[in-house]
Amino acid sequence: MSARLRRRLGAAASVAAVAAVLLGLATWRSRMPLPRSLRPPTTTVAPQFLAADGTPLSYSYRGALNANATLALWQVPPLLREAFVSSEDKRYWQHGGADWIARVDALCENLRAGHVVRGASTIGEQVVRILHPRPRGYWSHWNAGFDAARLLRRFGHAQVLEFYLNQVPYGARRRGVVQAARYYFGRDPQALDPAEQLALAVLVRSPTRYDPRRHPRALRRAVDQLAGRMQAAGTIAAVQAEAVRRAPIAPGQQTLALDAGAFVVHAAARARALGRQAPVQRTTLDAPLQRFVQDALTRRQRLLAARGVADAAALVVDNRSGAVLAWAVAPQHGSFALDPVLSPRQPGSALKPFVYGLAMQNLGWQPDTVLLDTPLAEAVGPGVHRYRNYSGRHYGRVSLRYALANSLNIPAVRTAQAVGVAPIVELLQELGFRSLRRGADYYGPAIVLGDGAVSLYELVQGYAMLARQGRWLPLHVLAGLPRPQPLPLLSPAVSSVLASILSDPDARAAEFGADSVLDLPYPTAVKTGTSSDYRDTWSVGFDKRYTVGVWMGRLGGGSTDGLTGSSGPAPVLREVFARLRRDAPYAGLWQDPKLRQVSTCEWIGPPPCVRREDWRLPGARAAAPVLAPTLAIARPLPGETLALDPRLPRRAQVYRFTLDTAGVAPRRVEWLLDGRRLGGGDVDFLDWPITAGSHRLQARVWLRGAAAPRQLGPVDFQVLGAVPARAQAGSSWHCVRETPPYCFRIPAPLHCSRPR
Repeated sequence: MSARLRRRLGAAASVAAVAAVLLGLATWRSRMPLPRSLRPPTTTVAPQFLAADGTPLSYSYRGALNANATLALWQVPPLLREAFVSSEDKRYWQHGGADWIARVDALCENLRAGHVVRGASTIGEQVVRILHPRPRGYWSHWNAGFDAARLLRRFGHAQVLEFYLNQVPYGARRRGVVQAARYYFGRDPQALDPAEQLALAVLVRSPTRYDPRRHPRALRRAVDQLAGRMQAAGTIAAVQAEAVRRAPIAPGQQTLALDAGAFVVHAAARARALGRQAPVQRTTLDAPLQRFVQDALTRRQRLLAARGVADAAALVVDNRSGAVLAWAVAPQHGSFALDPVLSPRQPGSALKPFVYGLAMQNLGWQPDTVLLDTPLAEAVGPGVHRYRNYSGRHYGRVSLRYALANSLNIPAVRTAQAVGVAPIVELLQELGFRSLRRGADYYGPAIVLGDGAVSLYELVQGYAMLARQGRWLPLHVLAGLPRPQPLPLLSPAVSSVLASILSDPDARAAEFGADSVLDLPYPTAVKTGTSSDYRDTWSVGFDKRYTVGVWMGRLGGGSTDGLTGSSGPAPVLREVFARLRRDAPYAGLWQDPKLRQVSTCEWIGPPPCVRREDWRLPGARAAAPVLAPTLAIARPLPGETLALDPRLPRRAQVYRFTLDTAGVAPRRVEWLLDGRRLGGGDVDFLDWPITAGSHRLQARVWLRGAAAPRQLGPVDFQVLGAVPARAQAGSSWHCVRETPPYCFRIPAPLHCSRPR
């Protein structure tokens, strides 16, 4: 060999040595950091939620790794393990991470084909790509082999294979053989037949090309070919290979056994708020009860869809712990972006028990405290808002028991005025009504009629306090949480009396009738609510153990076709309580031992009163006096604005001046308008032909036994000239007709709740 050739060979060897050193250094610097464990960290996965008995409520595929649908290697069917090894890495148990024989074969095959046909990635190299994704290319493939060797040395072949079988990616964001078996065939891996097990091994090559729903023939051919290779390699016997060829490959998809999507969305939000990161989260949901409530609610919503019920919700809670047992919505929307359990809606009369509870606790009222149910109006800017009961009747003298049981509006407003709006708002906010964010000045006494939106969740949480002897607990949906100490907000005696009133079918008969749908087979405290224009209908009930709430309406806006709390959601409430009492003994209603029974004379309308035995709150006064208005001009209200109606003859437009006479009949009344005497008589009203302009009204009232008259007023009001007919359709004016016939315009009235 010549010296020149030796020099060239030496130089080439030097260059090769330098290149090898540089390649080794680059490979060393590109190595993957090895994990401490092959168990997926919980922070990288979306949790799976389970009912209290372990029934799956969700399957999540959004996480980077699969941590809640895994199998230990010994739990994977042996045929499935062998199929993956035969299909993906037939010398897996012999090589140390990279299969160089397979790499050379793949290189030759790719060169002959002129393009990439095979990649020859081993199972270890695929695990490296799962743990440490890199851009695909020759350099990444080169490094993956060394990383796979390090991975196998640290964890061993068995543990790496277990990780691979639980994390190998499939279509539709599924990872691992458990999720894939459920997605493609509707069963767990242990329940798959031999052909389906081999299909899972084939599908990882190309989930799109071998999709059993779209390309069943391509999948069938690939499965049969894999079975032939496994038989030729001696991995399976001929009889097993024949069984694979004969077995059908029928696609299917596993669905959730329990539909509770809205509940899962809320549970996931609570888990995030509490920092709970476990891959599996057990909840408080009672799976059999959830199925029943969901079915009952869905049937009722579909039945009433023709009457405008587009949405419905139901909530069942355990009073002892505050655990949510059922959370149903209908219909089942996909995203649950607007959950009717959590959406604030007008509660109608559903807040009345809390107001009466404050009156008993703060003012010493009793069930036989007498209120006045007579016409009531109040000024709203230049207009007027007139309260009315659902039936349109006025009962006159009415005891608290009957006022609450019949959900009468006017006594409730007068009770709110006596209690004060600020204490009402404060109590409701302490009860967790976070939807009521504004102050007392914003709501006014009409809050007792639903002038403020609340959610079904908040309402049920509040009623559970009444069932829990006046002690409040926040509701919860996640199991294993520490239980907070109950917060006493109403006295046990007051809560007991409220339960007695709300469970009294005789007391509610005047407005709801005998044998009402609210009269459950066992005594149950029940309250309904219906918001203005029949937009929202509510039924809430409780016994000692459970509280149930049902809402129906239209989340997108609009009214139902005259449905009320008793005609819409109440039948669902009955069904749910019947189901609860089928599985557990009737718990009854808690009765405070400090209460004592006394003989009372209670009122609902004209004499005589109703003689009955009723509860007496300890340490409280006897029945409070009637809440009657003082002697005053009732209509018009100070500052009220009327307007002539261009559609009616002027002579037909008459306004009735009326008095609040404090329950006594006047001997004589004289009316004065703008200083001139209009007329009078022995009745407390006068019909006045409307004339435009600003006016001042006064009245002189002679009471029986009094020589001198009482001077009432003055009350200033105005009548606008005829408003153009095109303004009739405007939202700022509202035309009201009454008897005797007259029509005038007032600002559109406030929403007025209805009791049922």
